[in-house]
Amino acid sequence: MSSWKLAYATVLLATVAQATFLETYQIQLTELHTQLTADIGQRFRQNSELNAQMIEQDLLPLLGEATVAIRAANRDLREQLGNIRPNETTSGDCWESVDGLIYLFTIFTQWDLQDCAYASYSQWMRYDGEERFYPVAHPLHRASSEIINTIVGVLSEENPVRNAEDVESRLDGSLDHFNEVSIDGLQDLDEELAQHNDRQEAIRSFMGQCVDRTIRTAQEDVEYVVRYAEDSCV
Repeated sequence: MSSWKLAYATVLLATVAQATFLETYQIQLTELHTQLTADIGQRFRQNSELNAQMIEQDLLPLLGEATVAIRAANRDLREQLGNIRPNETTSGDCWESVDGLIYLFTIFTQWDLQDCAYASYSQWMRYDGEERFYPVAHPLHRASSEIINTIVGVLSEENPVRNAEDVESRLDGSLDHFNEVSIDGLQDLDEELAQHNDRQEAIRSFMGQCVDRTIRTAQEDVEYVVRYAEDSCV
């Protein structure tokens, strides 16, 4: 909820606080809104920390392992070509074609690995924003704001103290609804956080499969280039 709305509601309550029950609602409204805002913020931080942990502990190590494997494949390629490449010259159309293949396959492998990282990250973040956590957190914010707006509307009516019984009943209902929305919404967010491990495993599997394909492709590229050199250049 906008801070000015909460301040406005507080001013209204203070203005009409000839009655004790309005002073009580002033305190309750401030405490409930402050606590809900803190609770939602805490869960946002927890979700961000879990995502950061997933990237640092799962995705980045996979990329590191893939980089090592690809470098090993490139080293193997150079060693095998070194054994069959004529010592007296490195020129000639055929070996220039080999060098061109090496360059292309090296670039393609880098692109494939970057695609693995981007696809894994973007898929998770898109899923995080469209299907989990945020779609639960944002409606909770919106619902709490709507309830506060209702309370502000009640307090904005002319002489609420004169209609104390009716006003108190409506404020009771609004605050009870605020509590229900807060409890249910926070429980939903906790459930989303509890399910993070399952989703973390799913994205790790996706990333692992993509990286494995990239490594296999790099190794197949090595075999192809060596075979091409042996068949065409030797």
